[in-house]
Amino acid sequence: MFRSGNNTGPGPAGIQKTANGTSALTEKYRRNGKLQSCPDANHAQCQPFHRAASAPPLDYQRPPDARRNTGFEGPTSHLSILTETLVALDPEPTGLETLDQQQNIVITNARITQGCSLLSFFKNRSMITHFMAKYYELSEGAEGLVIAPIMKEWLHQLWFVHADTLARQDPVKIRKLSERIWRNTLTPIEFDGNTTAMEYARAGSGLNLRWEVLGLICSNVSFALVETPSSDKIFIDHQVSRVCLIDMMREISEKCLVFCRYCEVLDDMFVWLLVDYSINIQVIKGDRQYATYRASGEAHSAVIALGLHQGTKANKKVPFFMAELRKLTFLAAYFCEISLATSLGRPPRLSYRYCNVEPPLDLSEPEMVQTGTDLAATLASLDDDGYNKAEVLRNTTSIRAYVKYVHRREDVVDLALGQYTRDEVLARAKTIQEKNEAHLASLPPWVREIFMEPLDFSGKDADLKPLVAVRRGALRTGRLSNEILLQRVLIRKAGASSEKLTQAALAVFRDVLQITGRHDIAMRFQASYNVYLCAHGLRSAAIVAIELLKQEMAPQYPENPALPRSQTIQDLAVFASRLAAVDTSDGSYQLCEQGHRVISKILDRILSPQGAAERQRDEAGRSRIDVTQAQPPNGGHGGGDGGEESQGMMAGQMDVDMSLNAIVPPLNPMAMMTDFAGYGMIDTGIGVGAPMSLGHDTDFMAWLQGMNWEPMDNWSM
Repeated sequence: MFRSGNNTGPGPAGIQKTANGTSALTEKYRRNGKLQSCPDANHAQCQPFHRAASAPPLDYQRPPDARRNTGFEGPTSHLSILTETLVALDPEPTGLETLDQQQNIVITNARITQGCSLLSFFKNRSMITHFMAKYYELSEGAEGLVIAPIMKEWLHQLWFVHADTLARQDPVKIRKLSERIWRNTLTPIEFDGNTTAMEYARAGSGLNLRWEVLGLICSNVSFALVETPSSDKIFIDHQVSRVCLIDMMREISEKCLVFCRYCEVLDDMFVWLLVDYSINIQVIKGDRQYATYRASGEAHSAVIALGLHQGTKANKKVPFFMAELRKLTFLAAYFCEISLATSLGRPPRLSYRYCNVEPPLDLSEPEMVQTGTDLAATLASLDDDGYNKAEVLRNTTSIRAYVKYVHRREDVVDLALGQYTRDEVLARAKTIQEKNEAHLASLPPWVREIFMEPLDFSGKDADLKPLVAVRRGALRTGRLSNEILLQRVLIRKAGASSEKLTQAALAVFRDVLQITGRHDIAMRFQASYNVYLCAHGLRSAAIVAIELLKQEMAPQYPENPALPRSQTIQDLAVFASRLAAVDTSDGSYQLCEQGHRVISKILDRILSPQGAAERQRDEAGRSRIDVTQAQPPNGGHGGGDGGEESQGMMAGQMDVDMSLNAIVPPLNPMAMMTDFAGYGMIDTGIGVGAPMSLGHDTDFMAWLQGMNWEPMDNWSM
């Protein structure tokens, strides 16, 4: 049975709880509580948010006393000791309830005014509806944490109850709405095992509208924006620029988080907003910025405080849909953290060693919110391992299949950062490989095939839809990326050979070329496209390029070379041209530019070597590449200054009549747009789905930045 507080009256904004239980109305005003104006103030929808707090303070209803969730406390906490002591005296102890009472939450007139200014954005109903429709069209709802049935009910209730108030923006009515939202946010949502998904959704919208919900709506709009090219007609229709709107969504989400923190909120909606916000920050700033690390850290802290690391089961207190959503929420935070730890070379702040990591069942979103006999029939239709028998690759399929690989990624990070002897490194590496093989063998055959079979869009995979194609690619490259990282640790710490490293890197590199060669993916999933380029492709391309250079500079050219010279040069040239097309506004631009410079330099040395020219001219099959494709306009760049500089630098390095873009022009026309918004290294994004990125760990980035180009005969990984 669903339960919530009295949500029919005006809110308690301005109320301060005192020791004797009475209310004190604050008299503070602030008229300039507005969001930062967006970059292009000439656009109709990009004007600064503002509203004068001209209405006088109103009389507020005092809300019922409500307990606050102060967070999870484990077996070593003081509360645990006190509870155990009371249980020994009374099976149902009382007397600890006051520990989680909320006291002294003050909502001033200034904060009400800030809420009014934020609400001015929601007069743009058609734009919000348009972008939300695009989000679900692109991703099938797989990027954000809020499932489609709940989000659609939120939007329905928002417009059904408040459409006229939001459209007219009457100061008095908007102020009353702001007061109501503050009051609702102060009141915790209560539910039990019988609460349906629609009942839960209605507890956060309509008359019960909360700041968490408004922030999550903006997060979903932002997810659609990062995948939509700036040339899309949708921006012209709504008279807004892409960069401006992305910044606006980030700003509104930040304000909603500030409001929730002030209300001392700690619930599922708040955690969803924190996780979605951290992903958006990574999209905009990249994962090397402290802002990304800080935002993800708060999200992980909230996940732990809510107790999601303990695992969740449906019971009399938690409905089935919420149990599944909590599994997804924890795994989103965990995947993000291990990816960042890999990328930055830092100890992970979440570890499976201290968590009960439960993968979600392989259900679609409509199935997840079923109840009664319908749910029982759906659960019975799954196989013994929790996968769907229809062999449909869903977002939940990817997450369920990839969880164990994330555990092994964490083990590899531990091996790279920990203080282990050579024998310990070898023993732990063997254990990691054995666990990988055991997990692969445990998967259903059709899922195992996804991990094992290379992509072939000219053959068996030609008819794959873009979303399915990038999901398949992410699962396979994620598994191989673990092997690359492990082999690099073995080379550094145990003196292993580079043969297995090269094999894994070449497999990833070929898959990345397949994915980034599809125009439909480039045009539908702009952010995910760049994740493949930088997160999955850059390291493997650099490894392949160096192995090719070592092969070229060998005293005696091998009779059966590991890398075919002509094809490998062409593939590297194609990849470098796509790196060069990444816009300077992208969060991964600097790393892409470094990678482009490294690969260009290596190709330059291979095609015009010093000291081995005579031998190379005499080798069979070493003729120069026949350029058959025309140079694209402007060198294949979208007019960005950074792209033109990279193109000029690359052309100056090539000593033959050939440039990288002349071989094959960039295949991502959308990536050339100057209004492109960056995407960081995490691939919890739309197309990429659950599997994390390969990441560019610290020593690899240092290697890119500190490359010594002179002693070319002593290169090592």
